[in-house]
Amino acid sequence: MAVLIDTHTRLLVQGLTGREGTFHAKQAAAYGTTLKKGAVVCASRDTSRVARTLKRALVAGLNLTGVHVDDLELAPVPLTRFQVRSERAQGGITVRLMPGDPASVEIRFFDSAGSDIDEVAQRKIERLLYRDDFRRAFAGDIGDIVYPPRALEYYTAALARSIDTERVQQRGFKVVLDYSFGSASVVLPSVLAKMGAEVLSVNPFAATQGAATEDTRGRVARVEDLVRASGSGLGIVFDPDGETLVIVDDEGRALSHEQSLLALVTLVAEARPGARIALPVAASQAAERIAAVHGATIVWTKLSAGHLMEVANAGDVDFAGSQEGGFIWPRFLPAYDAVATLAHLLDLLAATGLRLSTVARDLPRVHLAHEAITTPWERKGAVMRMTLEWAKDRDVVLIDGVKVVHPDGWALVLPDPEEPLTHVWAEGESDHGARQLAQEYARRIRHALR
Repeated sequence: MAVLIDTHTRLLVQGLTGREGTFHAKQAAAYGTTLKKGAVVCASRDTSRVARTLKRALVAGLNLTGVHVDDLELAPVPLTRFQVRSERAQGGITVRLMPGDPASVEIRFFDSAGSDIDEVAQRKIERLLYRDDFRRAFAGDIGDIVYPPRALEYYTAALARSIDTERVQQRGFKVVLDYSFGSASVVLPSVLAKMGAEVLSVNPFAATQGAATEDTRGRVARVEDLVRASGSGLGIVFDPDGETLVIVDDEGRALSHEQSLLALVTLVAEARPGARIALPVAASQAAERIAAVHGATIVWTKLSAGHLMEVANAGDVDFAGSQEGGFIWPRFLPAYDAVATLAHLLDLLAATGLRLSTVARDLPRVHLAHEAITTPWERKGAVMRMTLEWAKDRDVVLIDGVKVVHPDGWALVLPDPEEPLTHVWAEGESDHGARQLAQEYARRIRHALR
């Protein structure tokens, strides 16, 4: 068995055996000890039997520390986050199969705002876990288990309030949706009923075997064909957990994650004058140019999802997006939510009167490159210092790692928080220029590490 609490607040468990129940109860007890006695934690899982089994162990561990549990049972991650924020909960926990690796399970912890817990909280849980230093509740203080009613209805109503449903209904959208056999199928029917869209559904039920099959390309290709054949205005392929998605335009062309990000930046900037948009520092500078045309402002963030959610939760951001297909609508929920992205995308298209294919065709071409260099842990700091030395005559951005601005692009050098690697991202005026710039920095780093 291998266990890791990483910087993305996930406990990865491989090689599950019959002894795991006790260990996971201890994990939950460590988390529960960080909360006050009598606190409430929302718990959920995906469709898999292993997640159902481990969640029961986690719930038991929380109860034994005097923490109550609101059990959402099968629920997508965004619904769990929403329930943490909207109810009397002080935290959340969800258990799921690892994307792309059905032999592993991830356990994710949320804070009282529904965001991923930060590194300070992660380290605190680690210390308590490995010291077996847990709070023990007396018999009368053992936590309770509650199955909160109407959680889905509250989520749906709040999402409907965050958009103009009448405007969306008047536009009369026709969409193709692939649920990827995931828990988003629990939420989407009630959301779609509010928007009055004509829907062609693919894989519209939760099934562990289907969700665990990594065939995103095949699913995207099928949705592309269905959009063209049905004359739909939009296609979406959801991830099984309901956090990220792939967008297909009305001409049946799948947008890359970078294109989807720029398309949403364009729509938000046009529909909401003066909007503030949060993006990771490795996103294309084309986003800044698009925003400037419409008077919007870009707020640059670190690459981590946790920091992007933290900035989105600050209260003055209209939209935040990652480069991995995860998008945040802070007026509704400051976290990745694919269902909310569908609703807001339809609302933005209705508000602007644009077709998604028109937006996509007008997007500037983006030329990004990436290199990964093996770096001993003890040399990562030296690499950052050397990068600053190389860039002493250039403009430097230090939001996350070292971003060096060049006349024809930029290069970002950033140590990996989990692996002995240093990443180099670069943007140029052409694919060749971006690749050449990334390779130049990679070559310098490799030379310095000899």
